[in-house]
Amino acid sequence: MLAYLKGLTHSLRFRLVAAACLVLVLVLWVQVANSVRLLDDALVAMENRHLAELQVLHNASLSLPLHERDQAELTQLVKQLGQQKGVSYVVLKDDAQRVVAASGWDPARPLPPPLADFSLLPRQSARFDGMTPLRFGERLVGSVHFGIDTQFLRQASYQLLWQSVAIGWGAFLLTVILLSVIGYWLTRNLRVLQRGVGALESGEDTVRLPVASNDEIGVLTRAFNRMSRALDERVEALKKSEARFHAIADYTYGLEAWFNPKGRLIWINRSVERITGYTPLECLLSSNLVDMLVFDKDRKPALEMALKALHGSTGNNFEVRLLHKNGSIIWTVINWQPINSPSGEYLGLRVSCDEIQHRKEAELKLLDTVVELRRAQALKEYYLTHSNEERSRLEALLNVMKVGVLFVDGNHRVIYINNACRDIWKLPRDENLTGLRDSGMIERTAHLREDDAAYRKHIEAMLAGADISDAFEILLQDGRIITEVSALVPGDKPGQFIGRVWIYEDVTRQKQLESQLIQLAERDPLTNLYNRRRFHEEIERIIADASRHKAYAGLLAIDLDGFKPINDEYGHQAGDEVLIKLAEEVGGTVRRNEIFFRVGGDEFAILAPDADEEEMVGLARRVGGKIADMRFNFAGKEVRLTASLGIALYPLHATCSEEIIARADSAMYQAKLGGKNRWAIYGSAKLH
Repeated sequence: MLAYLKGLTHSLRFRLVAAACLVLVLVLWVQVANSVRLLDDALVAMENRHLAELQVLHNASLSLPLHERDQAELTQLVKQLGQQKGVSYVVLKDDAQRVVAASGWDPARPLPPPLADFSLLPRQSARFDGMTPLRFGERLVGSVHFGIDTQFLRQASYQLLWQSVAIGWGAFLLTVILLSVIGYWLTRNLRVLQRGVGALESGEDTVRLPVASNDEIGVLTRAFNRMSRALDERVEALKKSEARFHAIADYTYGLEAWFNPKGRLIWINRSVERITGYTPLECLLSSNLVDMLVFDKDRKPALEMALKALHGSTGNNFEVRLLHKNGSIIWTVINWQPINSPSGEYLGLRVSCDEIQHRKEAELKLLDTVVELRRAQALKEYYLTHSNEERSRLEALLNVMKVGVLFVDGNHRVIYINNACRDIWKLPRDENLTGLRDSGMIERTAHLREDDAAYRKHIEAMLAGADISDAFEILLQDGRIITEVSALVPGDKPGQFIGRVWIYEDVTRQKQLESQLIQLAERDPLTNLYNRRRFHEEIERIIADASRHKAYAGLLAIDLDGFKPINDEYGHQAGDEVLIKLAEEVGGTVRRNEIFFRVGGDEFAILAPDADEEEMVGLARRVGGKIADMRFNFAGKEVRLTASLGIALYPLHATCSEEIIARADSAMYQAKLGGKNRWAIYGSAKLH
């Protein structure tokens, strides 16, 4: 028997089988170890990506409310984050390390030390403890600490390990018995499994392998399918998390975009369609976003700035013109900053864009005005350059002018000053000032100016600046207002100047008349409230602003009850007293953003920008209550009055200014017909 066994062990068949079994054992051991390692690496890498996205979400959703100390919103957001699948706890701290909100954790307990990523997690740990610093702009406003359950990591590893061991033993026994029969089939099935693993590693979604049998390969295939399904669920969870992030970013008013490190647009919010007319999908699919969106004259500087930004620079207030889809040009201002992961990895570039079209239009109008002023100054200068030929007549002309004129030569010495200039600066007419330096003139008149230091700074800036200065207003101690304009006097040769001329004009009366005209044009002379003309201007402006910003605007129409009997019984003087006191009392209840008008005899109105129905109801209650509480005493009798009020809202009740005025009047008459001393909302049968 021993001889038979000895001979069997030395036989070629035994050695081949033993060698095949040994090779199989080694191959299976390597495959099991590699599968466990790949799974561990894949799960850790996947969780690290999830961690980075979670930290971006934390910063995007919590930094602004934490900066604004919005406790209610912070508590709700922390509660929502704590209820996510796989999250053990969430604790939010401010910049002083005080707990602001917590979910799943006792705030009295100390927090465990956070880990940077999953590769640092101890193998037997049941939970990953992480931390995200929260920044608002460049400022650190707090941090959020969280725990993620890691039970699935160990379960997946152990499950794969034991299943692989079971498959290895089965394969070993079957190889000994039927090595030549199942070799082909085993190799074929392993190739399918290998392709599935490769597809999973390459990032394909929904990788499912067909289960051809119920043997060990089939068990391994089912395990692979379960692992693939688990990964799909985790990816789906990440997609939902990303969707929540997009829901926050997509509805910001300004344009927000994210470019990858290669400069490719990977996300843009919906505001791009409001500003440019192009949808986010059109922008993402564009092969050349700069040519599509940037005005052709701004493309070169825009590309240069983009290259600097992609190399890690931060930029603010870069003005660029964008092309609207309809061909119009929109002025915008762009800010950008690089985005880095908590580990310092460069993730791309965040770009913010705000529309400044109205500001640019105002600047262009201002430039046109400046051009007109300089054109007028140039015309004056033209006549002054011919002073040598007409000196006598020009002196006579200048002396009868009410505009002060002062000439100084290239050495800054006075060569001519007219009588009006002497009168403006209270200099004696008979004093010879020729040869006096202009600095001496400034010293002699310093006591007349309200702010001499500011005037001297203006002089320094003007002398170091352009050839022709802008008009500068000088406030004097006696209340007069003087405007000053200065220009260099060119000589015969280009670039040569023979001196400087100073023009002074007393515009005190003009300023007073302008102020009085504005007061008369916009104010009611009795109550000093804005009048009907200003009312129609303001309602047009407020309706336009509300339409542009998709906001509400409210109008409260007020009509006094019982005002005519006061006029009839006690006279118009008593009626005027009622109107004046009502303007003072009600004006004291009107808030800063609300505008109070007198639009008729006893008719008033209040415009409230960006006000909804609830705010307008509160305004009506305040105004109605204030009027009802007022008391007057005429001829020894106590007199009271009330008011009927009507509310209309844009765009709920009207689409233009005429409609909202008519709707508010209709609601006011509804309140008056319903018994007076009431208020009503247009379209509602209920009176209050």
